[in-house]
Amino acid sequence: MTAAEKRLTMVLLCLSGSIMYWLPFISETFYVPMQDAFGFSKTQLGILSSTFGFLALITYFPGGWLADRISPRKLISVALVITAAGGFVFSTTPSFEICVLLFGLWGVSSSFIFWSALIKATRNLASEKEQGRAFGILEGGRNSVDMVSGAILLAVFAYRGADDDALSEQIFIYASFALILALIVWLVMKDDTTPRNDGQEVQTNLTVAGIIEVVKLPIVWLMAIIIMSAYCGYYGAYFFTPYATEVFELGSVVAAAISNAKLWIAALAAVVAGFIADKIGPAKAVLVFFILMTSGFLVFALLPGTPKLLPLLLINVAVIATAVYALRGIYFSLLEQGDIPIAVTGTATGLISVIGYTPDIFMPIIGGMILDATPGANGYQKYFLFVSALSFVGLIAAFIVYRKIQYKPSRTQSQR
Repeated sequence: MTAAEKRLTMVLLCLSGSIMYWLPFISETFYVPMQDAFGFSKTQLGILSSTFGFLALITYFPGGWLADRISPRKLISVALVITAAGGFVFSTTPSFEICVLLFGLWGVSSSFIFWSALIKATRNLASEKEQGRAFGILEGGRNSVDMVSGAILLAVFAYRGADDDALSEQIFIYASFALILALIVWLVMKDDTTPRNDGQEVQTNLTVAGIIEVVKLPIVWLMAIIIMSAYCGYYGAYFFTPYATEVFELGSVVAAAISNAKLWIAALAAVVAGFIADKIGPAKAVLVFFILMTSGFLVFALLPGTPKLLPLLLINVAVIATAVYALRGIYFSLLEQGDIPIAVTGTATGLISVIGYTPDIFMPIIGGMILDATPGANGYQKYFLFVSALSFVGLIAAFIVYRKIQYKPSRTQSQR
């Protein structure tokens, strides 16, 4: 694969990694319009999201097995087509029962068919020494696509009247983008089954014994803990906007600006972290960013929230956001440094993801319970202390990985 083909493939992966999730997470942008157009209650909207999350969680692992048997090009294309088809049905504002089926379908298409294929395609695209930047660019690219497309499509929604018909049009546009991208991926991406330049085979038929060997790898379980803890930090950052509004007495516009600033940090942090990881090693970079994230949440947990400390709020939000999105950009680069064979990348990714993304289930509930039980600044301090403790667990796992890898010779050296 030429350098130009690699760059084009990375662009397609970034686009796919963004567009694939537009429809399942549409309520994040159009929560109230969805209630108005579909006539759903908040509970029903919650059921839709939970249906997606549950089906996604239970299909991560079998999806990893699938990614080790079928090329990423085929899986990504099929996943986008299925998601698009569901979107076209969704644009007709069907009944609640149909919507439950659609969100369940998207959970399967995104996790069983798409996710591990995306990770494997990214790993295959880069050499052993470029894994950090590859995953950093993937995460940064996805965030950039979300940021730019979100602003443009929201403006279109407003221009079209921001009513029920405008929402249906918006859903139809989302589905159309997914379908067009599926066609481009199918035509442009390649089924690369040749060995990488470090000698590892990209494709193979995975046996049951191979799956068992993956389960036995300590690095797989340590990565699962690392990703789970980092994802808990993501949910900790989710509450920065209400924290700024309720505790620091900022207006809703200023607080929303802080939330928007996170998107800009996200795009930049992931890419920069990727290059840093390639320079100092992914394990060391992950450890450093966990130290920053744990310390940042601990600051919010121990210091009282008061408008007088607004500069500290802004600085600490920037530090935590940088650490959170840097980790999201580079933690999968540990697949390479941890010597997980390329042939089982999908299976390893599936198993890691089943555990790593469980915060989708428990973090929103726990956060709500803590803040409801202890309103105000004290509630946020307790919540951030809880997040800091979970982050510390990830820090310990990252330290163990770093110690295991620190003095280990690279695969290239061991082959000489």
